[in-house]
Amino acid sequence: MNIKASVISGLKWSSGAKLGTQIINWAITIYVMRLLNPDDYGLLAMAMVFVALCLMLNEMGLGVALVQVKELSDKLLKQTFGLVIGLNCLLLVLLILISGLIAGIFDEPRLTKIILVLSLQFPIMALFVIPNSILQRNMNFRAISIVTVFAELISGFSTLFMAWQNMGVWALVIGSIVRALVMSIGINIAQPFFKMPSFNFSGFAEAAKFGGYVSLQRILWYIYTQSDVFIIGRALGSNILGYYSVAMHIATMPLQKVSLMMSQVGLPAYSRIQDNKELVARYVIKTSRAICFVGVPVFFGISCVAPEMIEVVLKEKWLPSVIPLQLISLIVPLRALNVSLTPAINGIGRPDINAKTLAIACIVLPAAFIIGIKWGLVGVSLAWLIAYSIWFLYMLSQVLPAVGLNILRYLNVLWVPFIWGGIMYGAVYLTRIFTQAIQLAQLPTLVVLIIIGGAVYSTGMFIFSKNTTKEVISVFRKS
Repeated sequence: MNIKASVISGLKWSSGAKLGTQIINWAITIYVMRLLNPDDYGLLAMAMVFVALCLMLNEMGLGVALVQVKELSDKLLKQTFGLVIGLNCLLLVLLILISGLIAGIFDEPRLTKIILVLSLQFPIMALFVIPNSILQRNMNFRAISIVTVFAELISGFSTLFMAWQNMGVWALVIGSIVRALVMSIGINIAQPFFKMPSFNFSGFAEAAKFGGYVSLQRILWYIYTQSDVFIIGRALGSNILGYYSVAMHIATMPLQKVSLMMSQVGLPAYSRIQDNKELVARYVIKTSRAICFVGVPVFFGISCVAPEMIEVVLKEKWLPSVIPLQLISLIVPLRALNVSLTPAINGIGRPDINAKTLAIACIVLPAAFIIGIKWGLVGVSLAWLIAYSIWFLYMLSQVLPAVGLNILRYLNVLWVPFIWGGIMYGAVYLTRIFTQAIQLAQLPTLVVLIIIGGAVYSTGMFIFSKNTTKEVISVFRKS
């Protein structure tokens, strides 16, 4: 199968095959939010500040190295397996030892038990890394997608049942453990890996170097994406953090799926063509164009209908999440573009570039959050919008030359969706004024706003960017 056919097949199984599942899972997530309280989500967010970092380090970027390396040997697989087992056991012990310290940092004793239970993911995920990397390398996205579908459904329904049983934050915690367990079992059924681990690391330097850069990327990404949670949790407490966490979760929910898809499909695809810079540049442009075409109306749409969506879907107790949701959603299209560039840079063997740009993000974003916290959740949300936009332009100046592009050529193919996204936003705003004047109820108002916004954006794009529209539609038809 050639690269184009493999990418289309990957898109099919990473997006289309999971569409129904995601609709079900989002419905479950929304219902769970209605059952639980802001404090429950705040507690989980506090715990995940540290657990998420450990999850990023549980294989030290070696899973990506196995996908990217030109020749995969049996020796390298055994060495990686040995290191992954050792790392996960070490992280399990570490979290057990520092769980009380973490609880003390946030002055929240309930965190101790939550972190102890969440740490059980590590020995489970140790068995996931190697078979998952082999499947990605072979571009067997069908198997990965089927396993992911089952894991998300079982985890979603488990969380819903426990939330319905008034288990509070433990519904979210146990749901995470269930997902990790099902993923690990399923991926090993799809790609059995029965080899003894090796703890002799001779000749392992090249893979370790690449994995080290990937791990550094993850650490830096973690620092700037979790610094807002840490700052809000320390300054404003778990209840306020809960409102913010839900806003961030809703705003980035589609991005989480795009990120997974880009990693699964993009990394092996770019790795196979890493010596053809012209082809790499072409795929970067096409991918970014498609992301903007779909992402701008989705994320701008979430922003402009946030007041009605929160009140109708999550009810009045979540109304403090509205403004953070409106502001954060506006920056998510840029975050989606960044996600699409990461596998391209890693695929051509230059993870050092991503590490460099993320290091700057770790200075710019936390500094902006520290300033913004003076104005509460609104200030932190505005910090995301302003600081991330500035950093994004810097990131493009560093990343694009490596894939054979310049900023002007790149931005030239992206500006039309953003223009029509802004026009759509204005149309929705004017429509809201009309619905308020005739005193239309919130649910029909939400429906009307979505219809008007979708109609304005799709009409404008089809008239003024017909070729792009046809190109993106053709990709989704094939996928």
